[in-house]
Amino acid sequence: MSEDKTQEIHRRLMVFFKNHSEMADAYISKFGTEINMKNIQSIRAEFPGVGDTSSMPSAQTEEPEAQAPPQNTMDVVFKFNDKSFETPQGDPTRESPLYPRVVDCPVCQKWGLNSQELRAKSLSVMTDPFMAPVYKSTGLFQEVNYLLACVTVCDGCLLASPDRKDFVLYNRTTRQNQDSQLAPQVVRELKETTDKRKAFFEKTGIGDALFKLPRSYAAAIVSYQFADIRAEVEAGAKVQGAFFKRGNYWTRIALLCRQAGMDDRQPLQIATEHFKTAYYMSDFPKVDLECQTIYTLFNLHLYFGKAKEAYDYLGILDKSRQDLEKSETPNVESLASIKKWLGMGRTRWEDREMPNFWNTPGL
Repeated sequence: MSEDKTQEIHRRLMVFFKNHSEMADAYISKFGTEINMKNIQSIRAEFPGVGDTSSMPSAQTEEPEAQAPPQNTMDVVFKFNDKSFETPQGDPTRESPLYPRVVDCPVCQKWGLNSQELRAKSLSVMTDPFMAPVYKSTGLFQEVNYLLACVTVCDGCLLASPDRKDFVLYNRTTRQNQDSQLAPQVVRELKETTDKRKAFFEKTGIGDALFKLPRSYAAAIVSYQFADIRAEVEAGAKVQGAFFKRGNYWTRIALLCRQAGMDDRQPLQIATEHFKTAYYMSDFPKVDLECQTIYTLFNLHLYFGKAKEAYDYLGILDKSRQDLEKSETPNVESLASIKKWLGMGRTRWEDREMPNFWNTPGL
């Protein structure tokens, strides 16, 4: 790893160790530049009373360390309840906010895939505590949970993505096809692993419901799993933002589980690991997305009863704010983004004992 990357990891460790350089040095010497919270706690134990957070107010009793979540998406096969097979129906007297968008597959070249776009400003969007979108009617269109139709899945090779640009699009302006934005090595890897996706498809037991739009909660959950399989290939090809995508896919799976009356803990554990990886690798195309990830990690750790670690993430944002404010030429846009997410985090921290703290809009 380059010296610049090592210095960046050292800087991030300094936040966790309250600016104690000897602890950051000890961490890198013992564990290298692969960061995880268990190793951070190990170094803290070697330096009792130094760089700890014992004087910090607590949020709730910390829970025992959870079992490590699966590393491979194809190892997660959900047991769906009866409600998960329901597809909520909107008011048939109102116009649907969805419209068809024909796309072709860049992997197996199957054309005319079933895909649905959301009309601009047709629905209002709120977020759950982990920044997953909850869709509400504006009164003009049917109320539709767009998560049930968002992901396009190829029924030939099971390429999946909520981003239509990952497929081949017809551009009405130029009257030409617009190539997929997927990197050539990603397309190649997806071609070579089609059989693995088909085997996983059989394990899910979801059947053709995966290709009908809008989907049931269960089929939508599986659609996001296939999107994550694609993003996992992108991560292996070092495509920027892949781990950020993976974290977001799993917070959406967690929301769908909640909406279906299922447990959301495993999806949120998996999301946490992907967001951590994104943060440690600085895997973001924009500063605002990095700040959003830190804020989401703050909420995830609070959710799992890890108040001290949650508070560390607020410290990361505050330290970044201080560093920028001390700079002679601060990036105004970055500073505004940090202040926005830090303010949201502090408000969440102050409200953490409220009875509706973990409420999801609409539930």
